[in-house]
Amino acid sequence: MIEQTSIKEIKGVGEKTQKLFEKVGIFTVGDLIRYYPRGYDVYEEAIPISEVEEGHMQTVSGAVFGKVQVSGTRNMQVTTAHIKDLTGTIQVIWFRMPFLRNTLKSGQPVILRGKVTRRRNRLVMEHPELFCPPDKYDEKLNTLQPIYGLTAGLSNNIVMKAVKQALEGLDLSKESLPEELRLKYQLAEYNYAVRGIHFPEDKEVFYHARKRLVFEEFLSFILSLRKLKTSNERMSNEYVMEEHPAVAELIQKLPYQLTKAQMKVWREISENMKSDTVMSRLVQGDVGSGKTIIAVLALLNAAMNGYQGAMMAPTEVLARQHYESICTLFETYDIPVKVVLLTGSMTAKEKRKVYDRIECGLAKIIIGTHALIQDKVFYDNLALVITDEQHRFGVKQRETFANKGGVPHVLVMSATPIPRTLAII
Repeated sequence: MIEQTSIKEIKGVGEKTQKLFEKVGIFTVGDLIRYYPRGYDVYEEAIPISEVEEGHMQTVSGAVFGKVQVSGTRNMQVTTAHIKDLTGTIQVIWFRMPFLRNTLKSGQPVILRGKVTRRRNRLVMEHPELFCPPDKYDEKLNTLQPIYGLTAGLSNNIVMKAVKQALEGLDLSKESLPEELRLKYQLAEYNYAVRGIHFPEDKEVFYHARKRLVFEEFLSFILSLRKLKTSNERMSNEYVMEEHPAVAELIQKLPYQLTKAQMKVWREISENMKSDTVMSRLVQGDVGSGKTIIAVLALLNAAMNGYQGAMMAPTEVLARQHYESICTLFETYDIPVKVVLLTGSMTAKEKRKVYDRIECGLAKIIIGTHALIQDKVFYDNLALVITDEQHRFGVKQRETFANKGGVPHVLVMSATPIPRTLAII
């Protein structure tokens, strides 16, 4: 197994699970091992029942008190038990686990770990993990269990199993950092760091793993910027655009005046679009600072110069909002530019209609989601792509557009720039 191996080659990952992994950006084994946990569950010592607190994930040790009961409908059976220790009693409920009525007996010692909530003015532990006999909990005591970012249908357990297989099958002995650098900054080996970030034995292992991986990520980022800065090879501009009078006219007609900062950014973008090299620009501004109107001006300028401009949004809801607001703006000020919307949820018939308008050049401004870079979309003369920091719009996506024509200008919108956002540009 190598990092380029498809995720579907991992045991237990069928076609359905593969699509779920792809939804969170995991296509290969390499993507999987770099899909680091967003947090950890810490399995701590059990606390007295009298000390449990609402809203917390906690562990208690005690004995089953009285009979275990099952209630509810056939589709939603609720199993209820009471666990007692020397300090008090707590009610525990499980969903769709009626077999526990035969498993748990009165007086039986157990350890439970779950979230404590309030029901009818009393504290209840909902659907906890059950450790019976109690010594089974010793295997997890003081360990950190990874919590991954998920999507509907993809469970944390599925990701954990896949990561374990990947770590077992990959040769992680190859080291990218020189030994003297690791020794100077007291950094762990890559093999240790990758295993430690996913399945740390304790907090100390996690800290060492994280320190190594964060160092490497920032080092790569800084070296990439240095390379960009010193490189004389810049892509030539195949779409030279002079600022069209319609843009200045729209700025004058707007019911509000653009701020000095907005005008400064627009002038820089306008200069970039008519320079000798292709634009790669990041526009950073807080939510509500007016980044969208800057994007509209750039799209209008491309359209009035006879080219096409595309704007990618992270969600269909946002894409539709952009589409409707731009259409309303153009209708209000009689701007004769055709705007179309393209999203994944559209019917095949609707998509074909939009595809035709894009390919023949009738559509000058295209608003949508990742559907904009699918194989079925053929552009007439796409000169500008506007995206946001949530999209992994980089070399491969730019090549996708370049293969369908020339190399487009790229404008990245960001509210909170992060290293990956800067790496995109």
